[in-house]
Amino acid sequence: MAPNLYLICLCIGFLFSFSFFYFKNKTQLPEEKFLHKYIFFIILYVLLFELYANYLVVSGNTNVLVYNLFFVIGETLLLLGYLRYLMDNREAKRAVIIFSVFFLIWSVVNSLYFQDITGLFQHYTHLLGSLGVVFFSCYIMYKLFLSEGFWDRPLMTVPHFWNVAAILLFYCPNFIYFGSLNLMWDIDRWYLDVLASTNRIFAATLYLILGLSFYSPIIFSGSSNGR
Repeated sequence: MAPNLYLICLCIGFLFSFSFFYFKNKTQLPEEKFLHKYIFFIILYVLLFELYANYLVVSGNTNVLVYNLFFVIGETLLLLGYLRYLMDNREAKRAVIIFSVFFLIWSVVNSLYFQDITGLFQHYTHLLGSLGVVFFSCYIMYKLFLSEGFWDRPLMTVPHFWNVAAILLFYCPNFIYFGSLNLMWDIDRWYLDVLASTNRIFAATLYLILGLSFYSPIIFSGSSNGR
């Protein structure tokens, strides 16, 4: 997937999420409204830093600092905050906070002693953050399928089921791609382009699903499938 097509998909996800503010859904609870605003903010946040990063590349500048600050650190913390909000267990919520603090400390240590935040993509920090996002996403899925579910309604109609599934879909291959990115610069450029394109496909899918997920109660209103 070309970078411009990825940005178009990101804009489409943003527009779908934005349009939902004007969609008349009287059954939406206040908690759902808050979470929709939170997801909308994440999409807007990603769209803005991706546009800026793309502008830097077009201008002939490096965008490493932008991705380190806004993707590696910022987006990871936003997703951890979202996953924490979905949890109904106090100990699990506390674990997310502890991990987030440790992640921030490690990002500072990594920047000071191992990987310069302005000159190198921080795959050490990203590996830790991705591991946390994947682990807590799997915990939520475990609670849904093998333990007591969070929502007493069909999963197909739950926006957060789609969101967590999309986060897992993106972060599992993303974990491998970005984790080894700094080790692959010597391989043929064609392979790097293929890997980058594949990663953008997963990213575009993530943000499209985030933008569309809150329509799921309407789209699947006739579904009878439960947990």
